[in-house]
Amino acid sequence: MAEQLFKKRKQERKERNKKNRKLLSEKWLFVCEGSKTEPNYIKSLVNYVNEKTKASKLKIQVEGEGRNTEDLVRSIDNLLTDIDVYKGKSDIPYAKIFILFDKDSFGADKFDNAIRMSESRGYIPIWSNECFELWYVLHYIYCDADNGREWYFDKLSDILNIKYKKEKAMDVFSQIYSPERVKLALKRAEKLDSNFQIENAQFPPSKKVPCTKMYILLRELEKRLKIKFNNL
Repeated sequence: MAEQLFKKRKQERKERNKKNRKLLSEKWLFVCEGSKTEPNYIKSLVNYVNEKTKASKLKIQVEGEGRNTEDLVRSIDNLLTDIDVYKGKSDIPYAKIFILFDKDSFGADKFDNAIRMSESRGYIPIWSNECFELWYVLHYIYCDADNGREWYFDKLSDILNIKYKKEKAMDVFSQIYSPERVKLALKRAEKLDSNFQIENAQFPPSKKVPCTKMYILLRELEKRLKIKFNNL
């Protein structure tokens, strides 16, 4: 009798562990260079689309590391190593891992290498050249000139009618989001990227300016949550 009870409990634990691994694997991890700008936007974006979908809600973990380029990639390596040690290597902690960082003033080699490192590890690099604020501006206008990062801050200050400061705790998402504007931002970001897809030409990410991969993240959200941003 005791042996049967032991087997039953063992099987129950096995089923719970299997379920827990499945739940863990459905979570998406976002590791951001900035400690406020990108994390605040990602959280607001995912909260919004979770409310609009009939699919199962997306669980996320957002980490604002305050690190840059290669160090940011290594911080994910360290995080996953810690999870392996603590929970065992049978766990699948995240279904997708996104890493968000900007070119800013960092050297071309470091920027390009961080993207290669990310891709080689299976992380999805969502980079912007020169800065994340390009994505915000694309909600309002299409710009394909290399204006420098300060230009985007000034443009956002005009658009939002406030003094825009990076890494200030601002709820930019609620101020810029609308189905029509995000539809335009997606098309404009995709067009910027396509500008560098010239036959027989090889452009490293550091030379793709202006450019942002934020459209990749939104397309991933559309697939996962079975939504279309222009219909929300």
